[in-house]
Amino acid sequence: MNCFFVSCEIAENPELEGKPVVVAPSASRRKSIILTANYEARKFGVHSAMRLQDALRLCPNLYVVDSNMETYVRYSNDFFNYFYSITPLVEPGSIDEAFLDVTNLCIGDNVFENVMNLANKIQQYLLVNLHLPCSIGIGPNKFLAKMASDMKKPLGITILRKREVPKLMWPLPVEDMPGVGKKTLPLLHMIKIKTIGDLANFKDLKMLKDMVGETNAQALMAHARGEGDTEINTHRYTDVSSVSNSQTFDNDEYSPRIIKDTLKVLMNSVAYRIDKKEYLAGNVTLQIKYSNFSSLTRSRNLERPTADEKELYRAVEEIYDDYVNEEIGIRLIGVAVGKLVKNKITQSQMTIFDELTPNQKTETVDKLINSINENFGSDTIVIGVKKTKTEHKDIMQHKRPPEVFKR
Repeated sequence: MNCFFVSCEIAENPELEGKPVVVAPSASRRKSIILTANYEARKFGVHSAMRLQDALRLCPNLYVVDSNMETYVRYSNDFFNYFYSITPLVEPGSIDEAFLDVTNLCIGDNVFENVMNLANKIQQYLLVNLHLPCSIGIGPNKFLAKMASDMKKPLGITILRKREVPKLMWPLPVEDMPGVGKKTLPLLHMIKIKTIGDLANFKDLKMLKDMVGETNAQALMAHARGEGDTEINTHRYTDVSSVSNSQTFDNDEYSPRIIKDTLKVLMNSVAYRIDKKEYLAGNVTLQIKYSNFSSLTRSRNLERPTADEKELYRAVEEIYDDYVNEEIGIRLIGVAVGKLVKNKITQSQMTIFDELTPNQKTETVDKLINSINENFGSDTIVIGVKKTKTEHKDIMQHKRPPEVFKR
């Protein structure tokens, strides 16, 4: 959807049509952050995540509408119901984005003409009946469809075939690619990767892996060459094969140290739960809910399945560093692990003559802690963060603050 929150407000109040409009929580004008700005507002340099007071300096005649999540959810449900009337193969991307597999609807002598007709039908239905403008990307996989949807806004329809990748996608800045966040971008720039084409044709794969990690390097290079997942996950937000934990802060939290310490505790809890059930996780997810009612959900696959809390935390911290906006207060933070597989690795009995590797030492300590907690209560020993003498504020809200040990 194009400028989704603003589009919903204009649909509710047509008098806003053609005027520069932003959606921002109006509880505190001084601290409000813009959630969405329409294209009329963007002409003045106004954009999402900008402070409202800065936007008003750029555009004094700006129309500011308070956010109304109930309205946005209602419109989201309406257009998703329409998508399901077209095909059951719908994967939600967020409140205003979805992937549809329409392969079986567009077969015939001229596939591309058929898919363009279907895209036009969808776009016109949403515009006429729901008053929601959208841009549609068409491609042989989800990644290319996503890239195509961003190429022409508003009200664009773009086909991106694999053979067109060198011409249409490679000249684009590498930061235009999903998966290249604020932490990954400078690492790519360090090795002279400035465009998607630079990434697709980068010769030193080992160097790329050293910079951004093996799994991330392989995924980024595959996407830069036009490859991607074709499978629609219709249960993306209802999959039960995952374990999660979250924390709601009493007040808006801005401190990266406190937020990351909270992440450690949350991930320790999740790691303990999957290890107890003898599972390994192949994927981690970070969820953020900001004080301005916007949210962020990002996932990352692991190089190998694990139940080690430090490896899981490292992965979720990378997501945090890449995508979290630290200028906006955070009300809720959550972690989840998915792609769970049974741990079939048999543990051999160690003797006093065995030399332990660092990983084996960690596993031994973890098993000892788990055994103590199972026998004496789940809060007997909690892997957490080191407390200083001057730090008295608890990271998590407990009826009884747990004892925190430094390993």
